[in-house]
Amino acid sequence: MTNQTALSESNFLDSDSGSEVKKTESLFRVTMLGLSGQQLVPSAAMAAGALPLYAGNGSWLAMLLALVAALFMSLATNVFARKYVVTGSLVSYVGLALGRLPQRVVAASYLTGFLIVCASLSTSVVMFSSSFLHSVGVSFAAANWFQAVSAISISVMAGALTWRGLDASISVTAWLSFLSAPLVIIVGVAAAMNGGVDIVSQLTLEGVSLRSLVEGTIVGLAYFVGCDALAALAAETDNPKKNVPKLLRNVLLITGFAFIGLIMLSCHLMNGQMDALNAGESPTSILATIAGMPYLQKPIDLLLAAAAFASLVAFLNYGSRVFATSASERFLPAVFSSVHPVYGSPTAATILMAASAAVIPLALQIFAGAPPLLSANYLATLFSLFWIVPYVLLSIGAIKELIASNEHNVLNVVSIALGGLTFGTILVYYFAIQAEGVFGWLPHIMVGMTAVAYLIIVALERKRPGKI
Repeated sequence: MTNQTALSESNFLDSDSGSEVKKTESLFRVTMLGLSGQQLVPSAAMAAGALPLYAGNGSWLAMLLALVAALFMSLATNVFARKYVVTGSLVSYVGLALGRLPQRVVAASYLTGFLIVCASLSTSVVMFSSSFLHSVGVSFAAANWFQAVSAISISVMAGALTWRGLDASISVTAWLSFLSAPLVIIVGVAAAMNGGVDIVSQLTLEGVSLRSLVEGTIVGLAYFVGCDALAALAAETDNPKKNVPKLLRNVLLITGFAFIGLIMLSCHLMNGQMDALNAGESPTSILATIAGMPYLQKPIDLLLAAAAFASLVAFLNYGSRVFATSASERFLPAVFSSVHPVYGSPTAATILMAASAAVIPLALQIFAGAPPLLSANYLATLFSLFWIVPYVLLSIGAIKELIASNEHNVLNVVSIALGGLTFGTILVYYFAIQAEGVFGWLPHIMVGMTAVAYLIIVALERKRPGKI
C-alpha cells in the first residue's frame, strides 16, 4: 500500500474500535462549532483592545492583512480537503504530500499545540468566571484553591460534553458562544455614540508606521490560528469535499470582518485609553465605562466565560480526532484511537486533552505562581507558536500537490507561498525581537517541547512496527 493511499483512508472512525457512528452534521451546524472555536465575541472584544496597542489607527488594516494571510493558508488546506476525507487535519495533509518525516514533525508540533490550547482556553474560562464571581461579592473567587478547583471542574465538564459526541457539543456550544453578543454590541455602539468614531484618521492611517502595522498584523494573525483544525471533522460533515473548504472560508470571513468592524468602531476610544489597556483593564470594561453602562460588565464577564467554555469544547472535539487519527498512524499508543461505540467520540484522546486543560493551568499556578490572567497570556502566545512549523510545511506540501496534479495556477501557488512565508517570517521575528521575561523564552520552549514530542513519537513508532 502506498503512503498516499494509506493516508487518504486515514479516518479514526474507520478504526477497529467497533464504532458504527456514521451520522454527519450540516455545514451550518459545523460552522457554528467553528465560530465557537474561534471565540467570535470574546476574540473580537480582545482584538479591539490589543491591536491599537501596536498599530493604532492602522489596527483595522493590520487585522485585514492578517485575515488575508489566514485565507492564503486556508487555500493550502483546501488543496487537500477537496480531494481527501481524513480526520488528522494538517498531520494527514502533510503526510500525503511530503511523506513520513515531515509528517512526524507536524505531529510533534501540532499535537503538543492542541494540549496547550486546551489549557489556554480553560484558563480563560477561569479568568472570566473568577472576575464575575469576585465582582458579585464571592471573596474567595480569586483564591488559588478556588481557581484550581474551577480549572478541574471546567475541564471535566468540557470533556464530558465532548465525550457525548459532536451533535451534543454543537447543540450546547452554538448558543453559549453568542449569548454575550447582544451586550457587547450594545456597549460598543453606546460607547461609540458617547465617545465618537474617527473613521478619517483610520482610513488615512494617521500616525501609523510600517513597523507598527507589521507588529499589529503579527498580533492579528494569532486570532486566526487553529481554524484549520476544523478539517478534522471532515468524516462527520455532510459532503465534506465540498463543504470543508466552504467551512474554513466562512469561519475566517465571519470572524475576520467581525473583528475589523469592532476595531473600527472602538479604535478612537481605545487610542485614548492606552494607560488603562497597558495596566491590564479589559476592553469590554473600558467600553462599558465610556458607554455609561458599567453595570453591564458583570454579565458580560459571565457570558464571555460561557463563550470561552464553548471554544474549549470545540477544540476538544477537533483535537481528539487529530489525536485518534495520529494513533491510528502509529504516532501515539493504539489506545488513543479508541472510539465510543454510541457517540462516535474518541474516548481516550478526549480524556488526555481534558486532563491537559486541567493539569497545565494547575501546574502553572502551583510551580510558577502564575494567576489565570498571566497564564492565559503565556499560553495563548505559546499555543500559536506550535502552529507555525505545520503551516509552513503545509504550504510546501500544497504547492507540491498542485504541481504534481497539474491543477496549479500561478495565483494559487503565489498565494499559498505568501501564506507560508508570512508564518515563517513570524517565527524568525519571535526569535529576533528577544522579548524580556517569560515571553522571550516562549519560542525556545516551543522548540524544546516539539523536539521532546518528536523523540517520543519516534520511540512509540518503534514499539508499534507496521506498514504505513
